[in-house]
Amino acid sequence: MATHIVAADRPVYYALSYAGDVIAADVLPVGNNMGTPLACVSDADEAAFCGKAAGIVSEYNPLPEAGRWCEAGQIYGYDGGLIICRQSHVRTAHAPEDTPALWIVYREGAASVLEWVAGEPVQLGTQRTYGGLTYECLQAHVTQADWTPPATPALWAVVEEAQEPGGDEPTEWAVGVSYDVGDVVTYQGAEYECRQAHTSQAGWTPSAVPALWQAG
Repeated sequence: MATHIVAADRPVYYALSYAGDVIAADVLPVGNNMGTPLACVSDADEAAFCGKAAGIVSEYNPLPEAGRWCEAGQIYGYDGGLIICRQSHVRTAHAPEDTPALWIVYREGAASVLEWVAGEPVQLGTQRTYGGLTYECLQAHVTQADWTPPATPALWAVVEEAQEPGGDEPTEWAVGVSYDVGDVVTYQGAEYECRQAHTSQAGWTPSAVPALWQAG
């Protein structure tokens, strides 16, 4: 039975296999489609595609040795899976998983709640832990060392149960938390109730923005 791939609004990564071995892998540009009778794995998300392809690679287009050129966007076979080159460069002696600025490598268990790391493609809704808190991704991006969840409230929000008005123990206001109308927090010893749903940012403290918070 033929497989049909459509790249509607995002490029789609795909790998074709025969007798269990990958024989071709490429990217289908936006607006294109293709059909194939071969076994196929595909996904518009780079990390998800690498995960689907894990374990099906034999000798397909192996990762070049150190000192050889690697082209951005090219898919290579590595360690029983496929990896994608993020930046054109001369191959270094470092393992791809140790150079996330250069390679997109599948992270086992990426769909579960893992510790935040730099260099990982994350999607809307991805959850990661950092500094003892769990954060949820608000915008798809590739994590960077200086884009930690607490430092980028536009990208991450603390996963926190909503505090109903009149709750026994209101939580302390914090940066990067998604608050709903009626949530109650404490700040500098006072209680505040959320008036407008928003994600908190540095400088938007309850005492500084009465349009967002009503003092108790």
